[in-house]
Amino acid sequence: MSIFRAHDEAAVKAFVQDGYCVYRNAFPAADVQRLRDFVFDHFDAKRDPHEQGTKIMDMLAKHPSFAALLEGPTAVNTMRQFLGPDIAIFNYDALWINVPKDKNPVLLKGQHTDAWTGTSVNTIFAKLFLTDVDKHNGIAVSPGSHLQGMLPVRNRAIDPHTRAKFKDENLSDILAGDWLLWHPLLVHRTVGHSAKNIRISITSRYTSTETPFSSQERALGYRTISVGPMNQILRLVGNDYLTPFRTYGGHVGIDKRLARLYANR
Repeated sequence: MSIFRAHDEAAVKAFVQDGYCVYRNAFPAADVQRLRDFVFDHFDAKRDPHEQGTKIMDMLAKHPSFAALLEGPTAVNTMRQFLGPDIAIFNYDALWINVPKDKNPVLLKGQHTDAWTGTSVNTIFAKLFLTDVDKHNGIAVSPGSHLQGMLPVRNRAIDPHTRAKFKDENLSDILAGDWLLWHPLLVHRTVGHSAKNIRISITSRYTSTETPFSSQERALGYRTISVGPMNQILRLVGNDYLTPFRTYGGHVGIDKRLARLYANR
């Protein structure tokens, strides 16, 4: 398993070669703990975990620690290494609650790629683990499978006529607070369910605002979390048409509502 620390440039090389990388303790333990406690406080073991995941995620997205982590400096600075300076996070993050002995197929997926489901090849998936995983309930990836391009699919699985076989690597050493990044063409699957442990994770999707979106991604919408210097200049000028004299002889500035994105102004 490719495990890295924040700002480790080797993570990008591993991502290119293997199609994934794991950042160890990517976020403050206290913030991860707060999100985990929030999920457990609202979780009912007697109800369907997938349906609960959707409802709890709607509430979790409003938690102060949520945006501070997944849209904060660590996330932005990491994504800049992969996507460049202009970064967005798509709406509708997913909360996954993997409970023992659950048979819901949504929470127990065989080998697949996320590009099959409408994600563009410009998008990076990022899963924040709120709990440790074990060898029974983690994620298995097939390193290098993304370099085969778009694999033929039949009924949510690799088309058997392609005779493509990919070996699994069980990411069983992931700990709470780790951040798993992977390419949308990477073959991966759910390992299964633990006999006693619950796995909780949040999956987000990041992209560059300078690359095309798929139709699904346009429908989801996005939140811009970083604007590069070239686009900052365009905003100061005022518009993409670079209309002359808009600010000539006057104040050059940016709407105060955008101060978070254009912090240097």
